[in-house]
Amino acid sequence: MRPLALILLTCSVLTSAGLAQTPIEAIPYLGQTPPGNTPVIFAPGVISKGNIHSRLEISSDGREMYWNTVDMSTFSTQILSVCIVDGKWSSPEPPAFAQGGNSQAATFSPDGKKLFFRIDAGDGWVARYVERTAAGWSAPRSDGHMLKASSSFTTAGRVYFSSTMTTKVWNSGIFGARYAAEGYADIVPLDETINVPQAIDYTPYISPDESFLLFASNRPRLDDKEDLYVHVSFHQSDGSWSAPRRVCDIQARFPSLSPDGKYLFFCGDDGNIYWVDATLVDALKDG
Repeated sequence: MRPLALILLTCSVLTSAGLAQTPIEAIPYLGQTPPGNTPVIFAPGVISKGNIHSRLEISSDGREMYWNTVDMSTFSTQILSVCIVDGKWSSPEPPAFAQGGNSQAATFSPDGKKLFFRIDAGDGWVARYVERTAAGWSAPRSDGHMLKASSSFTTAGRVYFSSTMTTKVWNSGIFGARYAAEGYADIVPLDETINVPQAIDYTPYISPDESFLLFASNRPRLDDKEDLYVHVSFHQSDGSWSAPRRVCDIQARFPSLSPDGKYLFFCGDDGNIYWVDATLVDALKDG
C-alpha cells in the first residue's frame, strides 16, 4: 500500500488554463468562479475536456474530486482525480488504486470513509473499494458485493441505483434499497412516476436527506432517442414522488450535488461537466 501523502506528492501541480504557469491555490472548486442560474462548464481544459462519462464525485471536505473519462474508439474508461497537495491542486491523474486497466464509477460511502468503484477484471466488471486509514487510502478491497450502476447514498444509508428493468428502453430502471453488511437489501423499483414504461430513466442521484431525486430521462419522448435531460422529483410526505421536472435545457446525465449542497453538477452530452447554482432545483419544488 502506498500512503496517500506519497501518492499525492507524485502529482504535478495543476495550472490555471488562463495562466498556464500559475498554480491553482487550494481554494474551493479549483478557484472557478461560482455559477449563477445558468449552467457553465466546470474547469474547462482541466477537468472538462469533452471525454467525461460519469458524475463528478467530491469528498465531503472538498479536497478531492473523482470522475471517469471514456475513449469512444475503444470504450475504455479511466478514473481520474485531483486533490490538494501542499496547498495546491494536483493535476488530473489516475489514482493509485485505479491504474493498469479500465475503471469507473467512483462513489463515496455515506460517511466518506470508503470510496467504491468498479474495475474490469478481464471477464467482467467487479466491485472494489478503498478505505481511509491514518496513512491514506488502503489497497483495493472487495466486500463480495457488486456495486450497482450509478449508486448514490443517503446519509442514513439508503441507496438509489440503476439496474435491469425489462419494460424500459435499455432495460434500465431506477431502484431504491437499504445498504447493509450483506449488500443491497429490500430492493424495490421506484413507481411509474419515476420509471416511465418504455422511457430511458437512469443515472440517479439522491440528495443526502432523501428529499429529492435527480436523474437523466428522455421523457416525454418514449423512444430510443438519447435526448436525455436532468430531471428532479421531490419526495412527498406520504412517501410518493412528485412528477419529475426538467432542470435545464442542456442534454445531460450523471447529476450530482456538491457536498455543501450549493451547486448542481452534471455531465453534458458533449462530455463536459457543468455546474449551476442549486437554487435552480429548489425553485422547481415551489414552481
